[in-house]
Amino acid sequence: MNGANVLRSVKLGMKTVLNLCFLIQLVTTAMLLTAQKAPPQPLYSVDPSKLVSQELDIRPAGTVTFLTESTVAVSICRNLRCYLETLDFGADKPRVIGGIRTDAFQAIGTLFRAPDGDVVVGDRVLDRKLHEVSQIPKGAGGRRSYISTTGETFVKQDRNDWVAYKMERPHQRILSGTGTILSVSDDAVAYFDDGTVHIQGMDGTILGSFAMVPPKTLTFGSVSITPKSIPVLRFLGRDRLWSENGSDVKILDFNGRLIQTLERPDGWGVNIGQSSDGSRILYDRYTLDIPLTRKIEEYAAAAMGVGVDDKPNGEMVLAIDTRSGKRCFEWNSRSNLLVVGQFHADIDPSGRLIAIMTPTSLNIYRFPDGCVAK
Repeated sequence: MNGANVLRSVKLGMKTVLNLCFLIQLVTTAMLLTAQKAPPQPLYSVDPSKLVSQELDIRPAGTVTFLTESTVAVSICRNLRCYLETLDFGADKPRVIGGIRTDAFQAIGTLFRAPDGDVVVGDRVLDRKLHEVSQIPKGAGGRRSYISTTGETFVKQDRNDWVAYKMERPHQRILSGTGTILSVSDDAVAYFDDGTVHIQGMDGTILGSFAMVPPKTLTFGSVSITPKSIPVLRFLGRDRLWSENGSDVKILDFNGRLIQTLERPDGWGVNIGQSSDGSRILYDRYTLDIPLTRKIEEYAAAAMGVGVDDKPNGEMVLAIDTRSGKRCFEWNSRSNLLVVGQFHADIDPSGRLIAIMTPTSLNIYRFPDGCVAK
């Protein structure tokens, strides 16, 4: 084949690829337009941006959590200036309960509910008016897996040892063991030790266990490495487990038997909330929406070995009924985003309300009467 024919073949190939991309974009756009629904309307809305300085054009960080069925705590930070506020949504309009500067707090990216409407901020427990009432061991308030959904029980992990406590004053030590804590409820702990998931009641009773499939061994020349893999799971109510492994999302019993398979939402992220009984679960996921023209540019850049920008440019909040697997609520945004990595949405303990935070709004939504399949 001479040079002219080769050039002609390359041009035809590129034309075919471009036509195919254009066709895919048209079909995808049509499907999205068909599937799009009117955005949900909030019951209440407040503007948290007024709590921090607007002088610097820096994307703020924010976190929100329900403390009770009608109260929330919301934190917003910009340029290391942070403010924490509690609000009551039980009346006709939102009412501020308390507010404090939290610049000096060591952990402000996570907020968790505690008994009596209190809030856990790092290693501090504050009441609704944000007065400090107690402290918990350092690190125990930094992960959702270390605190039960009600906030009545927490775990302190120290290397391969753990201790479970009741969130009382003074804190009551109730159970200890070895392994990596995966989740804690008020009735039991789930931990991973020597390749096996163990479920142990707070009275010490073994409630179940199951072995996990070990990760595949990777070989690099004469060296073989088996990656360390920690299961991702959490308690759903009193007798079920939610488990995510790659593209598989399942509900299991305490012996690892499959109860139900759930849809894995688009995007990525580990921020998950749930109702107290585990009947509804909420995903806060980050998404990447790439227009066709940019996709073509990235294909060309990749072909030349140039890196591409894959930072998320969207966020999705999705709530699912864990009994039926159906979607109950969906919210999407492609602009006005907070810093990635914190909890921008939560579900109230009863599973009837959802709070979603952006840089300029804290909206409270009610679940629809029914849930629908995707």
